[in-house]
This record gives sequence, structure tokens and C-alpha cells, in this order.
Amino acid sequence: MKKSNQYQLYIKDRFWWIFSLLLVGLLVGCQVNNEDTPVVVTEIVMVEGEEIVVTRLVRQTISVTVTPDANVVSQEPVALDVGYVGDFPNVDPQVTVSDNGIDLIENLFVGLTNYNPETNQVEPELAMSWDVENGRIWTFHLRDDIFWVRPAETGTPQSAAESVRPVVAADMVYAIQRMCQRATQTPDVVILFLIQGCEQVYNLQEPSATDLNTIGVQAVNDQTLQITLTKPASHFLTISSMWLFHPVPGVEIEQLKEESPDANWLDDVETLLTSGPFFPQANSWGGSRVVLHRNPLWPLAWRGNVDIVNVNFLDSEENALKLWEAKSLDISPIPAAERERLVEDSPTKVHLVSDQTVFYLAFNFDSGVFREAEVRRAFSAAIDRDELVAQVYGGRALSLRHLTPPGVFGAPPLAEVGVGYSPDFARQQLEASGFRSCRLMPPITLMVSTSDLSLLQAELIRNMWINELNCEEDQIQFEQVQFGTLLANTRADAGAARPDIWELGWASYYPDAHNWVGDLLHCTESENRQNRPCSQIDDLIEQADTVTDPAQRIVLYRQIENTLFGADGIMPIIPLYVRGDYQLVQTWLVFSPTTFGGEQFDTYVIDAVTKELEQELERSR
Repeated sequence: MKKSNQYQLYIKDRFWWIFSLLLVGLLVGCQVNNEDTPVVVTEIVMVEGEEIVVTRLVRQTISVTVTPDANVVSQEPVALDVGYVGDFPNVDPQVTVSDNGIDLIENLFVGLTNYNPETNQVEPELAMSWDVENGRIWTFHLRDDIFWVRPAETGTPQSAAESVRPVVAADMVYAIQRMCQRATQTPDVVILFLIQGCEQVYNLQEPSATDLNTIGVQAVNDQTLQITLTKPASHFLTISSMWLFHPVPGVEIEQLKEESPDANWLDDVETLLTSGPFFPQANSWGGSRVVLHRNPLWPLAWRGNVDIVNVNFLDSEENALKLWEAKSLDISPIPAAERERLVEDSPTKVHLVSDQTVFYLAFNFDSGVFREAEVRRAFSAAIDRDELVAQVYGGRALSLRHLTPPGVFGAPPLAEVGVGYSPDFARQQLEASGFRSCRLMPPITLMVSTSDLSLLQAELIRNMWINELNCEEDQIQFEQVQFGTLLANTRADAGAARPDIWELGWASYYPDAHNWVGDLLHCTESENRQNRPCSQIDDLIEQADTVTDPAQRIVLYRQIENTLFGADGIMPIIPLYVRGDYQLVQTWLVFSPTTFGGEQFDTYVIDAVTKELEQELERSR
């Protein structure tokens, strides 16, 4: 079954987004003065229109060990301090494209289900349980004790919330119908075309109420939601955990439209309703410092100990770093110019978090060079991914031996599946091929984008093929082209314009292995740019997406990855690495960062006593 035109356009947009990221320059180094004399630097940071004086020591690393008294229990609310670069974001669950907005949505609105970043499993949230009939009809049984709330009236404690009404199935129906309308402009809406009738409604200019009712979603009653899909798809459960599937208060939104057609329910704290583990302090909403309080009506187990979240919107990563170094932030991004210094000086506080963008080389199965699996395995095993990560991304990536990256449901552990870099295996495979030697092969065309980073990576890979497979330099010819040309010339029907091998990247749009082995590699349910003929592996991919038991799916995806990238693997592409970035985390904070979707502040654990003591020590300097 071929994908729709909207899907084809979407894939092009996604590849374009990835390549715009690939254009980022190499790391900026910074020199560190090795003098022993400490230098006191005083700087001013603007937060919420207020000048904050930050004093810190540089040119000398001070290590302080704080031993908190186990008998001391902090009576103050536990506060998490985070800094976001940029202005206050859009927090509409069906509209936002902002990472900061997605973070706030995750904490302010209940999800239909929840993706646990520790276990990489989908868990109950608004839905207590669910049933699946024929793989297509999903019935979610909802809780009746999660409420739409608003901050309590002026004069009451800031941590008090007022219950308005329960969150019901109709709120989820409203959200899905809203997403399926073109006017809403929901990002990645193509993944919702899996819901019966959604694509048809999306293609209508002005769908009527009757049209909306043809979408396969209905509220059987307040606590029962039924969603009908176009085909069996187990990965729909993972999609249901995304921020898109956070219900919105449909009745109140429609009432506001009638009263004030131009009003937005999210703009004014008087019309704002939230339903998540936190709610906003009324007088902070929309400002440069937003305060979130623990929702006293939230019925689910609280895995962390955070009571208050202070969200600071800053104008630069540099200012975020200054506040972090002054112990005023618990987490901070790292400015490019400071990466080298901080990785060296504070290795235990620098955490690498992958971002679900995988870069790879793809083979042309019609090529006279790469028709044999042995040749494809040889050229894959000759690439030292760790060296690429070090040279191209300065360590800000994780090398891959298989396709599905960490943080995704069904992803095998990094070092357990796939051959990866193995020079002896590479030479053995090449000798077992019909060519027997690289030097007996015809010239190989490697197509890459026009960025300097792409050329650097191509040169490193060519040198590895020369060193490990005894290829000659002039055998491997680079063809640097504009991104649009690269996409056009690697289509399965591009004919003679197709290169032998090319670079591309893929970014996850839901955290499930099907998004990788299915949406990227299936012989008919993806673009199949490799032009790989259908085989038993495609049957296995389809089976993994029809089995609803998560444990069985995990076993099947491991088998699929091994069949693709193991010692006897088909090797349709060469996974190289998943990109990541560093963040600074204070030692008193423990949490599992999310690699997809919003951060879950209700799972964060802060050693409040240590935090208070270290902040006091910083103030006394």
C-alpha cells in the first residue's frame, strides 16, 4: 500500500529539517587559563525584568563536599529551578512546535497515556486500561478523578487549585477532531491519518459537524473512549502518549469562542484550565518567570518530590549558564563556546542526552556494487562509528550498531544487537563476495550534501574503507549536491541518477520501533529509497505491528534488528550514530531525561538539604 501525497510531502519536510541540523558547524573550542590564582567575576543577569548579580570564581576549580545532616528535614516546599532560552511558548497541545511548550504541556495537562522514560513503556494515565479488538478498535477506560482546575481566587494560598469539572472522554474526542482539521495546523498530523476518517476530514476546506463525526473517535460515555483505526497498528498505543493526545476542555473552548471569537483560552489565566500534575500560579502566567505548583487534586502516584517548578525564560544559553554556575538553576544548556571547558572541568555534571535523530548511509540495491549482502556488510563493518562521533560531533552523539536509538519502545540495548565496527569481519565478508577485493570493484559514487560537515564525514569514511578494505582513493568518488537534488536522485524511480550509496538522516516522530524499521525500511510501507525487494523481514515488521502484547513486540523488534544488522544481516543501510547534546545538571538532582516529548517534573528527585547548603555556600563567597 503506497503512502498518501501528504505523507510524501511530510517525509520531504522531515529530511529537510534533519539536513538543516546537519549544517551546524564544528564545535567551538575555548582556551582555559591554567593560572592558579582565582579570579572573581561579577555579572548581571536579567530575569523577569530584574537585575540579578551573579558572582563566581573562574580559573580555579573548587570542589566542595557537603554532608547534610540526615536528621534535618526541610519544611519548605521542594523547588525545581529550570531555565529555558526564548520567550514564553505556545502551550496548545495540538498546535505547539516548541520543545519548551511541550515540556510545559507534559506537566500542565493529563495525557491519554504516559510514556515512561525509565522503562520505555507506555503506562496508564487518564486511561486506566485499554482493550483492542482486531487490532483496529481501541477502547480506553478513563479515570473519573482527574479534573480541570484553575488557580484559586486571589487571597487564597498560591498552591491552592479550584476544581471545575472532571476530564471526560468528550474532551479527548474534541482534541482528536481538532487535530484532524487542516485549520488547526497540527504538526506531524500525518501520523493521525491512521485514525479512520481523519485524512478525509483533513482534506476538506471547511468540515462540518457531520464531517467531524465521521472520524473514528467517540465517547461511549464519560469514562469510555473508543478509537477506530484504518488498519491494525500496535504502535498506536505509543502515539497515544504524545503531547498531541493531551485532551483539552472542549466545552469551555467553544463557549469562549461564542463570547469572544478572537480570544484564546490559553492566553488569559482566567480562561485557562489545566489538568496535569502541576498548575500555574495565576500572577506568573505568560511572564518571563512562570511558577508551577503541585496539583493537590492529582490522584496518580508522585514518583518525585518536587512541589514547585520555577521556569525562567532567558535570552541566551550564556545567561542560563551563569545562573547555573551561581547555583540558581538545577539544569542548564551548555553554550557551544563553553562545551570543551565544562566537559573537562565538570564531567560528572555534564550529561549527554540523545535527541532521536539518526544519521546513516543508504545502499542502492540496484547498484552493480552493492547488490550482494556480503559487500554491504563489509562496507558497514569497516566504519569506526566512535571515531566519527569524536571527529564530526565532538562526542555529542552515540554510535549505533542497529537502527532504533535509545529511548524508543522496542529499541535493543546499544551494544547487544548488530555487528558495528569489526575490521576482521569486514575483510572476511568482502573476501566471501563475488568481488573478493575492493580493488576489483567498479568506481563507487557516494552522494552527500553540500555542507562542510558532510564532506568531512565522507572523507573520514572513505579513509576507513581505504585502510580496512584496501580500496583505492580514486575508486570512491564524492558527489556533493543540494539537498533537494539529493532527495530527487535517491528516489527509487530516479534511474541512472541514483548513486551507489548516500547519506541521510531520520528523526523520530513517535517513540516506537515501528517508526524506524517500519516507516523507514519496510519495502512498501515506506519510501524504500534503497529499492530493496520485499522479503520475510517485511512480514516480520508487519507482525510486530499487529501483536498487541508489549513483551512480544520487544522480542520481535530485537529479531528484526538482528536480521537487518547482525552477522548475517540484510544491511539495507549503515546506521552511524544518534545525535545528542549536553546539559548541565546539579549533583543534588536525580531524574531520567526524556529523549522524546516533554520532561516529567513529577518524577524529579531533589536533595533539598544539599541544594540549600550549596546555595548558602555560594552566597557566602
